[in-house]
Amino acid sequence: MDNNKCHDPIDEILERVWILVEDGQAVSADRILSLNMEHLINNGMIEEAVRDGFLEKRDGKFEFTQSGRERGEGIIRRHRLAERLLMDVLNMEKIGIESDACRFEHFLSPEVTDRICTLLGHPRKCPHGKDIPLGACCKKAEDKVESAVIPLSELSVGGSGRVLYISTQSHQRLDRLTSMGIFPGRVVKVHQREPLFVVFLDQTQLALDREIVKEIFVLRG
Repeated sequence: MDNNKCHDPIDEILERVWILVEDGQAVSADRILSLNMEHLINNGMIEEAVRDGFLEKRDGKFEFTQSGRERGEGIIRRHRLAERLLMDVLNMEKIGIESDACRFEHFLSPEVTDRICTLLGHPRKCPHGKDIPLGACCKKAEDKVESAVIPLSELSVGGSGRVLYISTQSHQRLDRLTSMGIFPGRVVKVHQREPLFVVFLDQTQLALDREIVKEIFVLRG
């Protein structure tokens, strides 16, 4: 597949404008094009974004219109959530996730985006420390006292949760947990927290290392 076909030039432009504004830089055509590492956009496309009502041009500088800001916010949200998904769930290295996230973001519907956000526990920052714009699901979650998705380490004694994902870079640790029967879909119940962290998996009692339980994310039961 031609990777260029996965990219909407208007989306690419609005994404770059968002990054420039976020970094406090003047939004000129030259600056927009300087972020154009894959040469997917040109001056004509920037002018097209103006004609389509997504950008306004004043004294050689560009600003978002209301519709442009809304569309740009959605693009940034999808991209940064895709980065978190690739790192936190698929255990991909931080280096190299940018291009994969860029392709991934164009296939996410609003519903799927909110489901990914909920799965990840409504993260506020991308792996690079940039803000992830809030979605409707985040605003609903803010009205709740507790997040539904938490590390296993935060469950109290007697609490239970369904394993959603394991966030670890250690394949050995992942293999160990899998061999113990701890993988997405399984329900675990905390039996004790001190002096050892002990859980029940069905009728099986398991003692887990404290560093490991911080990497097991569960949907609170």
